[in-house]
Amino acid sequence: MNYKLLALDVDGTILMSNHTLSKVTLQAITELTARGIYVTLATGRAYPSAKTMARQFQIRVPLISHDGAYVADPLTDEVLFVKRIPTEVVARITEILVEYGLDVMLLHESYAVTNKSWKWRDLFPLLNPSTLRQLWKNLYPLKIMASCRVAEYVREKNVSVPKIFVMGEPERLAAARRELAKTKFKEIRVTASGDHNLEILPEGISKATGLAVLGDKLDIIPEQMVAVGDNYNDVEMIQFAGMGVAMGNAPDAVKKLARQVTDTNDQHGVAAVIQRFFHQG
Repeated sequence: MNYKLLALDVDGTILMSNHTLSKVTLQAITELTARGIYVTLATGRAYPSAKTMARQFQIRVPLISHDGAYVADPLTDEVLFVKRIPTEVVARITEILVEYGLDVMLLHESYAVTNKSWKWRDLFPLLNPSTLRQLWKNLYPLKIMASCRVAEYVREKNVSVPKIFVMGEPERLAAARRELAKTKFKEIRVTASGDHNLEILPEGISKATGLAVLGDKLDIIPEQMVAVGDNYNDVEMIQFAGMGVAMGNAPDAVKKLARQVTDTNDQHGVAAVIQRFFHQG
C-alpha cells in the first residue's frame, strides 16, 4: 500500500517517557514532511500546544487537537471542524468532578480554566527547571485562569469547550466516572490517556472523527493512512486507519486492537514506523 498520511499522537508516542523529543524522532518526522508526505498530529492537547509542536516538524496540514473535537490549519488557524460541550453540561460535570476532589482543566482552543494552580514540579518532580519550562511552553502556550469556583465561572462567562481534562488518583477518577455514567449525560463521552486522568469529550468525538475530517480535506481514504498511538484515547484512530499501530509502551488492550505494534516511545517507535511504512526505494 502506498500510504499518503501519517497521524501521530504526541504524549507517549512522539515524546519519550521524560516528556522530551529525541533527535531520532525529530529527524525522522521532518525528513518525511520534507518528502511531501502528509503528517499530522492527533493529540488530546489543546490546539495552541499542537500548533507549537507542529512547527518543530514543519507540519503544514490541519492538526487534530482536543482528541478530535477541534481540527484547524496551523498556518492560517482556519477551523475545519469544532464540536463543544454545552455550557450547562460543562458546569454540571465540573461540580461533580470537584466533589470527588479531582483537578479539572476546561480546555478551550484559546484559553483554559482550572480549579487549581498547577505546579509542574509536583507533576514531574524528576525534571530539571529548564525542561519544566519547555514542557509548560509546549503543553499550554495559552492563557490559564485559575478559579476555585469553576462552575460559577462557566455559567457566568458562558464557557463551552471542546474538552475537559481531569487529573487525580485512580480510585477517585473511577468513582467520578461511575457517577457521570449514572447521571447519563448524553452530550459527552469519557476516555483516558493514562491511569491518572480522564478526558471528557463531546458525544461522538474521537481522534478518528478528526482523521475523517482531514481525509476529506486532503482527499485521502482511510486505507492510505497510518495512525500511531499509545493509549485508550487512540483506539478509534488506530482502528480507523488502514494501518493502525500501537506503541510498544501501550496497554495490552490497545495493542490487541492494532494491526501492528512498534517499539516503545523510548526506543524511537515512531521512527521505526516511518522506516517500515514510508521507506523510499
